[in-house]
Amino acid sequence: GRRVAKEAKVIEESGAESEQIYRKPTQARGIAKFEQILDATHKLIEEQPTREISLYDIADEAGVAAGSVYHFFPSIDSVFVALVERYDERFAEIIRNTDPENNDVTWQDLLVQHTESSRTFINAHPPALMLLIGPLRTWQSRQVDTVGDTRIAQAMLESYGRHFILPQQPKPEVILHHAIRMLESLWELSYQQHGCVTDEISLETNRAMVAYLSLYWPRYLEAK
Repeated sequence: GRRVAKEAKVIEESGAESEQIYRKPTQARGIAKFEQILDATHKLIEEQPTREISLYDIADEAGVAAGSVYHFFPSIDSVFVALVERYDERFAEIIRNTDPENNDVTWQDLLVQHTESSRTFINAHPPALMLLIGPLRTWQSRQVDTVGDTRIAQAMLESYGRHFILPQQPKPEVILHHAIRMLESLWELSYQQHGCVTDEISLETNRAMVAYLSLYWPRYLEAK
């Protein structure tokens, strides 16, 4: 009802705000240079995980003129925001391409496949850890990540929808989004304590997400 509509409005406004943070290229040459800049930033964060990285450092690492970086990004935080969006797109892609390990898989099993594939990715990419659940997060990047989470929730919905008939109330994309935010909170705690998402916290996260979704979904969903 109203709560869902209000949440959708907040997400829509966050998405509109993110479009103003940096300039998105539309031509192939610009897109290639844009991705080159993001690749360089990712590498620099791996080597120097602090906010001391400058746009000039990025230009030097990317092998492009500083003006090329400033053309897309007015500040280092705007580059970080673009990286957050790219990581979220990668998570959505991972989930969208996840297939059940066997024909008898349950929705709970598929959820674990989603989260474990995502955990493998984030633990293998320290800059993603730092920008999504670590010390390089900002309020602006969190707003953009909220939009990214809705896309990840949609990818989960598509994955479930290929194999199960889902209840439509409450809206599955909304409760999946809530479940993702639960995951991020627990993963953030794990990063604070251990510098990565541990096996123990991953298990607790999966339990929490399944318990929450089980408030709305039966133990066994009808297969397609």
